[in-house]
Amino acid sequence: MQLSEILSQKTNDQLGQLAKLVDGCGRATRKDDLVRCLQSALTKPDSLKKLWQRLDDLSRKAIASAYHNEGQFNASAFMAQYGQLPARPQSRWFWQPQLILLDLFIYDNQLPSDLLPLLADLVPPPDRFQLQGLKDAPKTLLNPYNETIPLIRADTEEAGQHDLLAYLHLIDQGVIKGSYTTDKLSAANLKKVAEILLKGEFFEVPEKAKPADFIRAFGLDMFARQAGWVRGSALTEAGRAYFQTQDPELLLEAVETWSHDGDFDELSRISALKGMRSAHTHLTKPGERREAIIEALSWCPVDVWIDIQDFYRAVKIWHFDFDVETSYYSNLYIGYKDYGGLYGETYWKVVKGLYINAVIWEYLGSIGAIDLLYTYPIHAGADFVNSDLYFDDDYLSLYDGLRYFRINKLGAYLLGQAGEYVSSKPRQRPLFSISAGREVTIIEPDELTPFNQSQLDLLAEPLQKGRYRLETQKLLSYIESGGDWEQVLDFLHSRHHGPLPVEIELWLDQLRRNSQVFQKGSAALFIKVDSPELLEMALADPVLGKFCKQIGPKNLVIPASKQKALRERLKMLEYLLAE
Repeated sequence: MQLSEILSQKTNDQLGQLAKLVDGCGRATRKDDLVRCLQSALTKPDSLKKLWQRLDDLSRKAIASAYHNEGQFNASAFMAQYGQLPARPQSRWFWQPQLILLDLFIYDNQLPSDLLPLLADLVPPPDRFQLQGLKDAPKTLLNPYNETIPLIRADTEEAGQHDLLAYLHLIDQGVIKGSYTTDKLSAANLKKVAEILLKGEFFEVPEKAKPADFIRAFGLDMFARQAGWVRGSALTEAGRAYFQTQDPELLLEAVETWSHDGDFDELSRISALKGMRSAHTHLTKPGERREAIIEALSWCPVDVWIDIQDFYRAVKIWHFDFDVETSYYSNLYIGYKDYGGLYGETYWKVVKGLYINAVIWEYLGSIGAIDLLYTYPIHAGADFVNSDLYFDDDYLSLYDGLRYFRINKLGAYLLGQAGEYVSSKPRQRPLFSISAGREVTIIEPDELTPFNQSQLDLLAEPLQKGRYRLETQKLLSYIESGGDWEQVLDFLHSRHHGPLPVEIELWLDQLRRNSQVFQKGSAALFIKVDSPELLEMALADPVLGKFCKQIGPKNLVIPASKQKALRERLKMLEYLLAE
């Protein structure tokens, strides 16, 4: 909107207050004169420059912030970057603030469109906000009560990749089954996932656990489903492709699918948050929120520990803030509706902050892209709520205690900050040796992860502690159930101490060839005929004789796909195919 339109919509009293800020306009009384004088002062280069020079430094920064944001002034972003808004004289009434020179430039958080080109030579370049991080991980922190709290560290790159494969393996083998109705795992199935995690869950899971008690297991399952790798209880084609190849590009595609298209709302993982299912609550699409968070993460430095509170500031300053609700007033609350309404900065921390924590921790942390420093949630409640809010729980969610995060090498690749993924973990050491007689001896017990153990169990029978024997029946049963030969060979070659014995290579090669020599043909249908004469009639028929073959004195066999043709021809011959 142009300046003249904005000024014309104001009352005489409002225009008079603005005119007092401009030399030579204070004596005007008529609306037309006030508008003309203000517009002249703000659109003539000389008078505009004089007004600019009278502005305080913070007001100039506010105008520059709006100018570099397509004319829109974002007060939340400005506060996050500079800690305060330009100062105003104390007003008698809080709803009627005293006007300052800044108000000549910014109206309802917007610079007039015709002022933008006039400000081009006056406005300085934007102050770039550079997020900083710590090279060394802090070990403790002080809580608001001046108590020292130890930080729990989770380096996730190796564990995340192991756990993702182990989870897909459980799905592939039918060990865990998701619901085709909800497309989620039950608590019992999530517990099975937790049992094969390389480093376990982030927190100890209670004996009678609910899905809300799991982070890693739930995050792996939901990521795979939202990324299109798993449907119900089965791997999709995309999921099987990653399971067989572990191609980083396929993981990158999955992250993009999850962040853009996934419809599961992580807001539901903030256990204390209420009002989400109310008819008056209208939420934005989760993908829109996740995209903003992922974009903000892509601007962060890698391989340093970033304070989560600094990241919150960066989200605002970089204009990656996102809406959670589409309505003007929030219907979300914690505790009791009459006492737990969420407003202002408390709303931002509880709703948006914990949403960010859940996305970073439960998904990117679980798949190995982001390392974490955190506390138990009970030590973090005071960071999110003020004393005016009343609720019964000791904390709001399992994600309350996230304090720092670090984008590792995998995260840098997935977030677009590295052109390729080069793993930071050392090359896998030999895990076992195999004798010519197919006996497997574990030589590095510490390297035997839960996933490696499950791979061995598919191919070998245990003999005694640390010793197994490769079995033909087990290996063939695994291939029959959908297992991949290349995966088997890669596992045995990559984890064996030195080259495989020639006898083992020959055995594997023979089994691979044997697995392909008997192939199932197309389905067939057997037809019983009452007499040899009718059977001869069918074989002699110019239509039926093309696809009917005789088996025994009174039986025909036809391809199952020809059943319709058989029925139609028999009717033409005045017969029916009885069921």
